[in-house]
Amino acid sequence: MKTITAALAALAFALAAAPALAGVVITQDQTATGQFGERKSEQTIMVQGNKQKMVTQDRQVITDLDNNAMYLIDPVHSNYIQIPFPPTGAMAVAVAHAAGAMDFKKTGTTRTVLGYSCQDYTGSGQSMSGDYTVTECFSTSAPGTKEFTAFQKAMADKLKNVVPASNTPDGIPLAADSTVQMNKMKLPNLPPDQAAKLQQQLANMKPVVTKTTVTKLEEKTLPADTFTVPAGYTARQMGVPPGAPAAAPAPH
Repeated sequence: MKTITAALAALAFALAAAPALAGVVITQDQTATGQFGERKSEQTIMVQGNKQKMVTQDRQVITDLDNNAMYLIDPVHSNYIQIPFPPTGAMAVAVAHAAGAMDFKKTGTTRTVLGYSCQDYTGSGQSMSGDYTVTECFSTSAPGTKEFTAFQKAMADKLKNVVPASNTPDGIPLAADSTVQMNKMKLPNLPPDQAAKLQQQLANMKPVVTKTTVTKLEEKTLPADTFTVPAGYTARQMGVPPGAPAAAPAPH
């Protein structure tokens, strides 16, 4: 009995002495230009363990690899949609069509962002939206690099049967410049005449050019409720308009 008690005491001491799970908070400024003109936005990415939360002005997305779930949160209407992760069925088909493999190559040039050195890589590929190219500056010395890289690898492993694999470098991308030429969009079950019209419209569109820069980077322990749906939010089914009233309970 004394041996078991001593072992439990040692375990409790070790757990108490172990550092808390660290997380990383990445704030980005983004400017996109295209047929729509210019749009500026801010995005925050929070990663801790096997969980990630992305926050923009009007939406939030939580990816929980431990529970194989993704939550699409609408703060305006206080509701959310829960989907399995990796996605299945029609959602998996949609993700596969939208995503494309990225072939990254080191350029040999470096930059300094927020005081941290990063290495430029260029990538290119094709997706449902068309041809795209990107230059991203990955840092392996910035705070939170281990946590961010580990999550990206774990998420890619979950998606390996859904989307093409990409040779993404380790590290946090501190800056990115991307261009998407929407000239090869393929929509399933679209009649040939409508597909031809769509391709013609896309050919006349300006490419979408996006510039993303990390403006703040913190490594800190995040509360567990960072990665949960806020209390009081109601579940909504995919395809139901955000402002639609909740369905009435079935009669007994």
